[in-house]
Amino acid sequence: MIRRSFFGYLAAKLPYETVQGGLPDPVDTGLPGEVTLQIQVGADQKSLVDKKKTILKKGVEVQRGALYGLFDEKKHDLTAPVSGTVGSVETRTGNYGRHFALVNIATSEEGEPSPAFSEALDQDPKGETSLAFLSNLPGRPPFARLGSDSIHTVILSALEKDLFTNVNQYALQARKADFKRGADFIKELAPKARVVLALPQYLEAEAGDTGCETVGVKNLYPNGNPLLLAKRLSGTPVEAGKTLEEAGFLFFSPESVAAAGKALRTRSLPQEKLVSLTLKNKQTKLVNARIGTPISRIFEAVGETLVKRDHLIVGGPLTGMSVYTPDFPVDPDTDAILCYGPENMPRLTDTFCINCGKCVRVCPANIPVNLLIRMLENGLYEEAVEKYDLDACVECGLCSFICVAKMPLFQQIMLARHTLAESKKSAETGGSND
Repeated sequence: MIRRSFFGYLAAKLPYETVQGGLPDPVDTGLPGEVTLQIQVGADQKSLVDKKKTILKKGVEVQRGALYGLFDEKKHDLTAPVSGTVGSVETRTGNYGRHFALVNIATSEEGEPSPAFSEALDQDPKGETSLAFLSNLPGRPPFARLGSDSIHTVILSALEKDLFTNVNQYALQARKADFKRGADFIKELAPKARVVLALPQYLEAEAGDTGCETVGVKNLYPNGNPLLLAKRLSGTPVEAGKTLEEAGFLFFSPESVAAAGKALRTRSLPQEKLVSLTLKNKQTKLVNARIGTPISRIFEAVGETLVKRDHLIVGGPLTGMSVYTPDFPVDPDTDAILCYGPENMPRLTDTFCINCGKCVRVCPANIPVNLLIRMLENGLYEEAVEKYDLDACVECGLCSFICVAKMPLFQQIMLARHTLAESKKSAETGGSND
């Protein structure tokens, strides 16, 4: 339920989903006949994929749980979630012009997993290879960066990234023993860092035996936003234009921490991702899907039929992205998938800003969004950074949610930030990133 101030002066209050009154068993979607793994690549790498100049190519056999490089065997781009044969390696261009390599694997019998992870643990559980394996777990935990001396705070956040999902709260409660094991391992890897478990206030009693310092947070969006959590814990906002890591923070989800704990316990890599599904009737289901599983198979598993003109959104209603095909795969960091039928699809317009100021009042970064959007509509991106704090955006999407004119404010901000980043990269390399 969305709660608003009677006079409309205060921000809308958007409660996250909760997990109370018993833990449901996730629906298991089973072993898919084919999986697709997505790897973001640069324009030059896209050209190599298009020219079939990759190590992984059609006919190559892969084993579940083994590390593979797309262009270099020593670079660990992906972990195979299934055993099988590579059917094709192709490219697609996604939101904001980002390029992705798609590795399609035809699944064979489940069989035994690769012994490579177990061997890496025997050699050195804290070594580079072991951490490379753990960094490809569900949730994409940044284990490989834990050894940096610049990291002073590690945030384990049981708050959700967006609305209509509860995977982090579920993982913390249902996988508590593995979570503690994973959290203890993080403390060993970063002994000088502060390791903090941020969680909804209603779950504070659940955190007593995790061994972590805990911080209870109101279960309202966008309190789980990583940049806002970093500000809450440090007392100062992350400097505009800096990433969390550059500011000394690393961010882990409870699902990824529990997956690491299970991997250390079983000496085998978990390859199933928890995903919250929102169906066309607005009912929510929790599913357990193999990484790379097509979205269509997941909806089949819960009895939902997808038809033409259905709108699929990956990642949540405020910060997610629309996808163009029901065969779009589940990524290691996919927490939520929404399906809207054509009759209840939220609408956006190209109406001009009416200057009501609601986006300004709701912005947690205090950005003058009504002025910023005028710069972005005219392509004045650098001026937007200098005068209107474009680089201070925390990417919560509240401005789009509350916009009376139904403008896609969040998407315009993200496009501007991506365009500036690509321009900077192009200037540094002396070439083009088109």
